Amino acid sequence: MLTTITPAAAPTVPALLPHVPPRRRALYLVGEAERSTPRPVATADRTTISVNGRWIALRGRTATYAQLLRIAYPDREGQNPGAATVSFRHSVDTGLNGLLMPGDVVPLADGLLVNVNATFAS
Repeated sequence: MLTTITPAAAPTVPALLPHVPPRRRALYLVGEAERSTPRPVATADRTTISVNGRWIALRGRTATYAQLLRIAYPDREGQNPGAATVSFRHSVDTGLNGLLMPGDVVPLADGLLVNVNATFAS
């Protein structure tokens, strides 16, 4: 008697799922949640700028080096930093960017981003 050969069933391949990368946790600097504040609404007499991640509304048309240093480090009022760097740039490409030295003034524009780094060590 002849044996019949049945074709083997094709191996089943699991359906290919689209590659989904694992979710990464958002990394934050210590205290960043406290520093990051919502942007205040601009009014006709106030301009909103960001100083070290904190949005503030200022009156006037210009801000000085000393004023920005005082805004960035309110707890160091009256202390002169050993070294300080004040850089600024506008979030929209208007060409408004640069560094401030003591005595310099920057024109205020809505959305101006300012970074202040200072060393108060002796």
